[in-house]
Amino acid sequence: LFVTLLGAFQALIGRLCDQEEVVVGVPTAGQSLLEDQILVGHCVNFLPIRARWSRETSMKQHLANVAKRVLDAYEHQSYTLGTLVRKLDLPREQNRVPLAEIQFNLERLADRVQLGDLEVQVTPNPKAHVNFDLFLNVIESDDGLRLDCDYNTDLFDAATIGGWLDCYEALLEATVADASRPVVLMPYLPAAVRQQLLLDRNRTDAELPAEGCVHRLFEARAAHSPRAIAAQFGSETLSYEELDCRANRLASYLLRRIGGTGAERLVGIAVERSLDMLVAMIAVLKAGCAYVPLDPTHPPARLRYILEDARVSALITDQTAADIAISDATPVVHLSRDAAAIAASPAAAPAAAASGDSLAYVIYTSGSTGRPKGVEVSHRAVVNLLAAMSRAPGLAAKDVLFAVTTVSFDIAGLELFLPLIVGARVVIAGREDLADGFELLQRIQETGATAMQATPATWRLLLEAGFRAPAGFRMLCGGEALPRDLADQLLAHEGELWNMYGPTETTIWSSCGQIHPDGRPITVGRPIGNTQFYVLDRNDQPTAPGVPGQLHIGGVGLARGYHERPELNAEKFLANPFAPGRIYRTGDLARWLPDGTMQVLGRIDHQVKVRGFRIELGEIEAALTRKAGARAAAVILREDVPGRQRLVAYYVPGPGTRGSSDALAERLAEELPEYMIPSAWVQLEALPVSPNGKLDRAALPAPAAGQRVAEQDYRAPTTATEIEIARICAEVLHLERVGVDTDLLRLGADSIQMFQIVARVNRIGLHLSAKQLLQQRTIAEVARRLDEESREAPKRPPESALPTLGQFKRGRRAGSMT
Repeated sequence: LFVTLLGAFQALIGRLCDQEEVVVGVPTAGQSLLEDQILVGHCVNFLPIRARWSRETSMKQHLANVAKRVLDAYEHQSYTLGTLVRKLDLPREQNRVPLAEIQFNLERLADRVQLGDLEVQVTPNPKAHVNFDLFLNVIESDDGLRLDCDYNTDLFDAATIGGWLDCYEALLEATVADASRPVVLMPYLPAAVRQQLLLDRNRTDAELPAEGCVHRLFEARAAHSPRAIAAQFGSETLSYEELDCRANRLASYLLRRIGGTGAERLVGIAVERSLDMLVAMIAVLKAGCAYVPLDPTHPPARLRYILEDARVSALITDQTAADIAISDATPVVHLSRDAAAIAASPAAAPAAAASGDSLAYVIYTSGSTGRPKGVEVSHRAVVNLLAAMSRAPGLAAKDVLFAVTTVSFDIAGLELFLPLIVGARVVIAGREDLADGFELLQRIQETGATAMQATPATWRLLLEAGFRAPAGFRMLCGGEALPRDLADQLLAHEGELWNMYGPTETTIWSSCGQIHPDGRPITVGRPIGNTQFYVLDRNDQPTAPGVPGQLHIGGVGLARGYHERPELNAEKFLANPFAPGRIYRTGDLARWLPDGTMQVLGRIDHQVKVRGFRIELGEIEAALTRKAGARAAAVILREDVPGRQRLVAYYVPGPGTRGSSDALAERLAEELPEYMIPSAWVQLEALPVSPNGKLDRAALPAPAAGQRVAEQDYRAPTTATEIEIARICAEVLHLERVGVDTDLLRLGADSIQMFQIVARVNRIGLHLSAKQLLQQRTIAEVARRLDEESREAPKRPPESALPTLGQFKRGRRAGSMT
């Protein structure tokens, strides 16, 4: 009985922690070893017993191994725990018990015990303090087994422990029923809990619109409200009727150029942010094709790779993408050059065949193998997302959505299409608007926007510029984790804040949840309509409530797969073992909370998010060896200062590695977008490795180049202006001090930090523009210029023209910031 109970308990702890090695402490009665039986006292020794199993180890084999280990341990029960700890010379921690933090015991006591003439009644004795984080004491009585569990209230609550004891009972029942199953596959969730996690919380059935395609939904709205303003860019606007007509003409012209039907054919779109960009996207869908969005600011080499990998049937572009070289056999629709021919095309919608199963777009994301990979998304998946978002957070015909995201980022699809299917207005922000928080805030106010979707970085930029959400303003935050402090700042006024979550492979957003100023943990809410969430361990078994595991997503929103990547499809898109259909392995670590919401905790791999952009670090590392000639390279996302994340590149120079870190960055910029360029560089003689020969990322040193530059170039500020600006720069860059002759860019300042400096300098009454800061770049020069201008025109308002980070690197293209 003892071995069965202990072995099951060890197996349960292993399943809860998703590991296959567990150490549990067992007390032994030392009195049995004494020759003199007159000693009264507890006299208990403590034996740490280790259990190991593999994926193939059956529960029966595990129990047999536990029996052997228990008997072996009893041979040494006179060896005290203190002696063992001293002999092993283990590092000690004040708040942690050495060797084992969990204790297990079986007491064989009847309800009443006779000690001679003394009658004893056994009752529980509640404890105020415990030595172990978890102590399960199983008491054997006439009525069966009673579970008495002590736990550390700093770590656990009663509901969690109660749930785990239910899991322990279920695991014991499963062991009695069939101990031949592997330990890692033994069911341990009670039937009611399993149904709640797999079925009840996934009852998200929702009816989809009858129009199965995105452009059909838009056409229906255009027919309903033809005169309403559909889209705006700067001072230019298009009504629903005008937008529909222009898209029809371009679709007809596109079909003529590619020669016939557009079903399942891919068309690249490389158009600068404008109404033309939106027209092109709708036109491609109307032609029955699927669009491949391209950011014209990305390196031409990257754009060419995407076009070749996608095997596009045509490219729609304007003068901003004229240097993209593609095959002469691929038709190029040049919106300016072909304007007359497009205008002469039929204004009626082409008779293109498309259904909900047809592709809507193929969007390229960072690839772990060193090259971007395309994700194929169907109309039905997009329609499901739009229908869900129209319900919550919700959008109506009276709303104005301010769109700030580059089309190469999939969340732009929500910004551009959601307003058009509900009769609202979409305002497309210009690239210049996105570069400066002051300008962005002014445009939001001028357009009367009632909703906006952005990454945490952009929301912080707006807060620095003085953004205060008015009543009813909906703030959608996604792309990366939403910090609690940022949420509290955004909620300090009257707006609504929604946290959005979803991988590209499950079509933009898979869940959303409204965040309140209550201090509770940030969650991503519940799955949207026709979407299912499963939290599974490494053996694809459901985890208990509150226990982390890898999030898997199923439902209508799943992408068709990766473009021409069957091996990757087989790895990431699996048959759903719990319901009909497929599920996608997200790589995100998550857990269910008691209220039925999902909390995302991080990644289980090396994928990271920077300003909302998804980055596979392997792609940057491959470029470092291929393009920069490094013999070995590693890239990690560091947060050495709270709230300041940055990509850091570690490299071992090779024969082709020459020049400064700026030169290496320039080489990477020839094929990687700006947001994938590391901001700090560390040269090493060799990369650190673990005992098994793999890269030890945890051993990579923190870069100290910025601090060294600050110390080497340090000259103290002297004037009042220099002192104020130096204080602000040190505060923003998290440095003890910044010399007045130090180049701020050499200290690693990025675009957001440069704007933070500008905003805070203006806040204290010094009128500094971002353009000035970029041109001067040292505190001394900036202060000198400001003092001169103050004497000439002390009340001149500040300019607002902050370049993006791409312009901070010489020779690099400017990129939009989301």
